Amino acid sequence: MNDLDTFFAMGGYAAFVWPSFGFALVVLAGLWLHSRAAVRRAEARLARLEALGLGRGRRRRARAGAPSPTAHERHPHEDGAADDVARA
Repeated sequence: MNDLDTFFAMGGYAAFVWPSFGFALVVLAGLWLHSRAAVRRAEARLARLEALGLGRGRRRRARAGAPSPTAHERHPHEDGAADDVARA
């Protein structure tokens, strides 16, 4: 029993250690709740977009029949030309 008391006393630093653990637990619980709420909001938004026909599948269907862009069309300024120089 004495070993357990010594452990919980943390060598005299228990007043600092245990509140730190409590604070960390509160922060982690808050992050978990915030993340869970964010996922639910994102899923609800995705469901609304898919109901409008603007979800994940639309992009794949639109690209299925479209020709593949060339490398220059995908990255037009890889040759080092700046946007303002290219427009001039």
